[in-house]
Amino acid sequence: MASTRMRVNASSQVFHRVAAAGDMPLHDIATTDTVAQDMGGSADFELESDETVVHVDASAVFDASESAIGSAAIADYIYIKNTGFTSSAKSTATTSTLTVGVGGTFANGGFTLAAGEAITLHGLGGGSDNLSEFQLDSSSGNIYVEVKYL
Repeated sequence: MASTRMRVNASSQVFHRVAAAGDMPLHDIATTDTVAQDMGGSADFELESDETVVHVDASAVFDASESAIGSAAIADYIYIKNTGFTSSAKSTATTSTLTVGVGGTFANGGFTLAAGEAITLHGLGGGSDNLSEFQLDSSSGNIYVEVKYL
C-alpha cells in the first residue's frame, strides 16, 4: 500500500557582503560566528496513509491590504511563496516583501518572505489549520503568491 509523504529540506547561510573597492570585486565571505553556521536540516515523513489525496492550488495576487488566503481546512501542509512578481504571468518583477500573519490577524504574530523566498509549514494545530487563519500583505503594490496545501 502506498502512502503520501513529504521530504523537507532547509538550509540557511549567514555571510558578510564586502563591497567592491579599488581592484577588489564585490564578494561574500562566510561568517566565523559558530552560532550562525550549519543551519539546516531535512526530514522525510508521512502525510497520509494512502495515495488518493488532492493537493490544492490557491495561488493569487495579494496587495498591501491585509487579507486572508481563503477559507478551507488545511489537513497536512501549506506552502507559501513570494514569487517576486506582480502577476501570474511573471513578467514584471517586484522586490516587495510578503508579510504572513498567522492565527487570524497580524496582531497574533507572523513572518516575512523576501522575493523568491518560500516556506512549507506542516503539522498545523488549532489557530493555523485553515486558510482563513493566514493573512497576507504586500509591503507595496501587488505580489503574486504561490499557495499550495493539502
